[in-house]
Amino acid sequence: MAGLATEDAVEAQTKGALHLYAWFLLRGTFVWAVSTGVLRLLPSAWVDRPAWTLLITGAVSGAGLVIATLLFLRKIEARHRLSALVSFVAPQMLLDAGVTVGFVHVLPNFPPSHAPLFGAFVLWCYAVMLLTAVVATRPKG
Repeated sequence: MAGLATEDAVEAQTKGALHLYAWFLLRGTFVWAVSTGVLRLLPSAWVDRPAWTLLITGAVSGAGLVIATLLFLRKIEARHRLSALVSFVAPQMLLDAGVTVGFVHVLPNFPPSHAPLFGAFVLWCYAVMLLTAVVATRPKG
């Protein structure tokens, strides 16, 4: 597992499906940590309105997810793409559920009233991403 920090997605794929999914799980956890860290460091003045909360959360989360998806998934065999993406998103969904529950402690720079909005929005983002993956990986023909 120590090699997962530096190896390429294609290299992980050649070692087997379990290794590939672990590779994506670790990358998903890393993207979540960076995104949450960025949100935590934002000044309170930037997130005092619900519209800004949605915009900033979407920009930070979306950028990480899109970049990771484009960089990693395009190199993966079609038969592994959906499972790899689920492995990438699952830890983020679980961790964001914890963020929503402990919203005032994890993101004290956001108004406490924005917790339901944050939770709903990140859940919606993951649903769209997974639905897109299902559509994009369905067999053609």
